[in-house]
Amino acid sequence: MGVSVARSFETEVAKAFRFLVSEYGLSGPVTGPGRVEYFALGVTYEVVLDPVARAVTTHVGKELGAVRFDADLPALVVGAALGMPEHVRRGAHSLTELRATVLSQAAYVRRLQPYLTPLNVLPLMRAAYAQETPLTVEAS
Repeated sequence: MGVSVARSFETEVAKAFRFLVSEYGLSGPVTGPGRVEYFALGVTYEVVLDPVARAVTTHVGKELGAVRFDADLPALVVGAALGMPEHVRRGAHSLTELRATVLSQAAYVRRLQPYLTPLNVLPLMRAAYAQETPLTVEAS
C-alpha cells in the first residue's frame, strides 16, 4: 500500500463523512491507527483501513434497548435493499481508489440514515445478520 494512501486515509474519511457531524450531530472524528470513528448516543460508525488487504470497511453499531447491534456496511446495504454487497466499494490500492471508496461508503451511510430510526433499526440489523451483544449494567 502506498504511503500516500495510509497518510491520506484519515483526511479523506473526515471529508467524506463530515455530514455525520454537520447534519446528524454525531461527535468525531476520533482517529487511531487506520481507524476513524464517529459516535452519538447509541450509534457508532467506524471506518477502518486494512493495509494488508488494501481495503476500507465501515462498521455500524447501534444500541437498541439492552442490545448492541454491529454490522458491516455491505450487509446493511443488502438489508435495506439499497444494492448488492459488491456495490459497496472497498479497494484502497491507490490514493484515487481510496478516495472513490471512501466517498462511495459515505454515500451509502447517508442513504442508510432513515433506516436507523427506532422503528426501522431492528428489522434492518436482523436482515443484515448483525452481531447482537447484550449490554451489561454495572452494579454501583
